[in-house]
Amino acid sequence: MKDVFKSLFTLLLASSAFFIGFYLGKEKIISKIPDFQEDSEKKA
Repeated sequence: MKDVFKSLFTLLLASSAFFIGFYLGKEKIISKIPDFQEDSEKKA
């Protein structure tokens, strides 16, 4: 029974690390894209 809990905990830890990395990577990519809408508002 201990092995089951240990494997579930390991799976939870790995998946949470994956999702945190995915979210941070997504934020980094979005920040590199210039915001064209702000540029057009400043010109108008």
